[in-house]
Amino acid sequence: MMRNVTGIKASALVAMRSQFAVVGPVLWLIQIFSTALFQMWFFVLVSDFAGDPAAGPAYVALGNAVSSLTYAAVYGVTMAAGSEKHIGTMASILGTPTRMYYVFLGKGAYQSVIGLFTVTVSLLLSSWLFGVDLSGADPLTLATVLVVTCFAMVGFGMVIGSVGVYLRSSMVLGSIVLYLGLLLCGVNFPIAYLPGWLQPASYAFPLTYGVEAVRRVAMGAGLADVSHLLIVMLAMGAAFYVLAYLLFEVFERLALRRGSLDMF
Repeated sequence: MMRNVTGIKASALVAMRSQFAVVGPVLWLIQIFSTALFQMWFFVLVSDFAGDPAAGPAYVALGNAVSSLTYAAVYGVTMAAGSEKHIGTMASILGTPTRMYYVFLGKGAYQSVIGLFTVTVSLLLSSWLFGVDLSGADPLTLATVLVVTCFAMVGFGMVIGSVGVYLRSSMVLGSIVLYLGLLLCGVNFPIAYLPGWLQPASYAFPLTYGVEAVRRVAMGAGLADVSHLLIVMLAMGAAFYVLAYLLFEVFERLALRRGSLDMF
């Protein structure tokens, strides 16, 4: 157990050092701010053009602020295996005494910190530039919702990212999930706008519950008012981590059998 914990910590530290060895802190901050700003700005302009009072600029800006978690918590985690293959270190990871799952869990832990920082920046931008009113939100409740949402989404990213151990890259899967989140999770318009047959698919994504919880907290809801959403996300997150553990085992065996650990 202690070996696994040590492996998770070491992997998170290596992930941080690797990122800032490639991209300096200033350029990284520019990337975080510009991505958050321009995604919100684009969809706010679209919503303003559509003129739908149920999905106005503030509604869209808040949804996109929460969905910014996806870039790190899902896309970043999903891309981890492909990145290791690209730089030729996947076989070295396999040779460590720590199971591959825990190595990538450490990377996911680091990405969760990045995701929480990103969503904080995005919420500040949405309030400052796009009229999102967060004055009625309890800071502790909002922080709790964001942490639970990030927990569930990193687990979801681990499930998707496990496929990257076997495939050449999971970039395509990560991109699909990223844009499905914008479409299905109530980010830019209410889920009720979707066709009836498609609406149930929204509830397979933890982002749906996270967006809904943040919207309620922004309107003054307390922790008890969103507790059912938090419980669902915690349960989904726990299930995702267990499923990811099993999938890493399966795909690692398949990759060894196929010889695709270094295939990029």
